[in-house]
Amino acid sequence: WSLPQRQADWNEVDAIFQAKCVSCHAGEEAARGLRLDSWENLVLGSDFGEAIIAYDADNSLVIELATKFSEGSHPEELGEAALTEEEIAVLRDWIDSGAPSSDGEIPFSNPDDPRLYVANQGAGMVAVIDMNTNQVARMVNLMDLGFSEFSMPHHIAVEEDGSFWYVSLIMDNKILKFTRDNELVGQVDAVRPGLLALDPVGPWLYGGRSMMSVSPPESVVQIDRETMESEEIGLLMPRPHALLTNHDGSEVYISSLAQNRVATYHDETGDLVFDDVEGDRPHVFIHFTISPDGKTMVGTSEVTSNAFVFDLESSEGIALVDTIGVLRAPWHPIYTADGKWVVFGNNWTNTITILDMEKRAIAKVIEGVEGLAQPHGSAASPDGRYVYISQRNLAMPDGHSKEDHVYHARYDFGDNAHVGTVVVLDMESMEIVKVIETEEYASGMGAAVIRNR
Repeated sequence: WSLPQRQADWNEVDAIFQAKCVSCHAGEEAARGLRLDSWENLVLGSDFGEAIIAYDADNSLVIELATKFSEGSHPEELGEAALTEEEIAVLRDWIDSGAPSSDGEIPFSNPDDPRLYVANQGAGMVAVIDMNTNQVARMVNLMDLGFSEFSMPHHIAVEEDGSFWYVSLIMDNKILKFTRDNELVGQVDAVRPGLLALDPVGPWLYGGRSMMSVSPPESVVQIDRETMESEEIGLLMPRPHALLTNHDGSEVYISSLAQNRVATYHDETGDLVFDDVEGDRPHVFIHFTISPDGKTMVGTSEVTSNAFVFDLESSEGIALVDTIGVLRAPWHPIYTADGKWVVFGNNWTNTITILDMEKRAIAKVIEGVEGLAQPHGSAASPDGRYVYISQRNLAMPDGHSKEDHVYHARYDFGDNAHVGTVVVLDMESMEIVKVIETEEYASGMGAAVIRNR
């Protein structure tokens, strides 16, 4: 037998920072806004994002700068003494044990703090962002849980109280259930799952099919979230993709990538009603969002580049009442909490569009801003102040993007050329106020949302 490994504490870490780091990283003028002169200041991160990720030294910036930075081990590249291997080992041990304070407090462990979950489709990981500080608080490595390197986590749904969250794995054909503490507690088999929709009243979670599958089952998956038992709801509609429940869970709206129609599934009766949307070619519906009052739904289309406005209170089912032409390939839309705006990224033009829903017109297009690189998912903070848009940042063929992976990581670590990002849009100024780096291919996102019912 051997002695248990000693766990480093904050006092040891603080001694390293005091000796090697606080000459630049202390006080109001701290470099990059990162203060290392106390545990509380360290946890606040820098102007750009987190410095440490509790329980994950490998993906923590302080370790990456010391071990992988292309310009040399920080701060040695600035002419200062480098961290020794022993000092780096202490930092690693401390971070991997949760980065506790001297009193044992773990960063971002308050269960009441709002969290944003970001699927990193190219890395087999999910980033957990603290929405109070807009920085990565945790990383969930799916490979550590036995899933494949190419599992492709795609989309996320979160319980309204934040108690559980769910993620679809396209290539591993799974939908997973996690606790708020990121413990895996359930999983369901599902062929090429894509978008997820949570019934806010009943027990159901619905799963659509990924765009990556050209001939998936013509059905959606209905999962009992308590038992994690599932069944298929047949649609007789090819390539079901976009789906969303209404605010009382009585109806599920599902669209086809191959046909210009929207199916409405009535949960109580099991009936399906189809509504066709006119068009001379497939619109390729991407996703839906529903207004806070539950009366209006907006759907985006990749090929025809439209935002379709549907009346959900029509006596004849859902009724198309307006079509708004937008820039190419609008992706996941989201209503703001006040119902005034719908926001989405345009995947092919590296832009963000804000729609004025009172005028049913484009209010603003955000472009030419660092961090916009194949926009994908969307989410909003509980107070409605911020909208989050994830960015794939992939190398794309001609015609799909203005440049080849248009965002360049702040630091070159040799393995992060295609780092995904999440841009933070302040809805008061309608400007991007922060770019959060995650892992490769940031795709679908989810956050707890309290709906008006």
